[in-house]
Amino acid sequence: MKRLLFLSALVAAVPAFAAGDRAAAIVGRVAEEFRAMGNYVVTFAVETGGQTVEGRYAVDGDRYYLAVGDAEVFADGATRREVDNRRREVTILPTDTTSRNILDNPVRVFESLGTAYRAELLGEGDERAAVRLVPTGAGGEAFGAVTVEVLLRTGRPLQLVYDYDGERVAILFRAIAAGDGALPRFDAKRYEGYEFIDFR
Repeated sequence: MKRLLFLSALVAAVPAFAAGDRAAAIVGRVAEEFRAMGNYVVTFAVETGGQTVEGRYAVDGDRYYLAVGDAEVFADGATRREVDNRRREVTILPTDTTSRNILDNPVRVFESLGTAYRAELLGEGDERAAVRLVPTGAGGEAFGAVTVEVLLRTGRPLQLVYDYDGERVAILFRAIAAGDGALPRFDAKRYEGYEFIDFR
């Protein structure tokens, strides 16, 4: 909640003439930080509807592993396997490489900031900046707008806030580190007795 208040406090602090170029520079640095890491591991929390759920994801090229609450996702670039450990189900479907939602497709989500979104600077302090990202291209409005708060010293995000018609989902970043490429791989034997639902 404190970070959300921080975003509001910054809105009036930026001269309008500088906003566009500065916003592009900030998101460009974020993109470069992730591009330079290549493989990486992120721990985060999801805040929505007054609830907080902890999660973690790891990215290696087009592959990723995501764990949030009781759910796991294994994706190899073409196929996504969603495991609901509470309901004991595995759903198999094609990977949506066009998704701009970090929980649907964390691969290169930050690397595409400069091309998939128009950046607007909401505010900047000594340590942090807040940038509103408005999707570009046909159908972009379906994805809603995103606000990213960035730690200027490192160029890494502190949080993403998705706004879909007034419904807000905040992703709070706990830690971001380079990975070793050793992602967990889907092993059907681990989920013996689960119901498999295949939508491919």
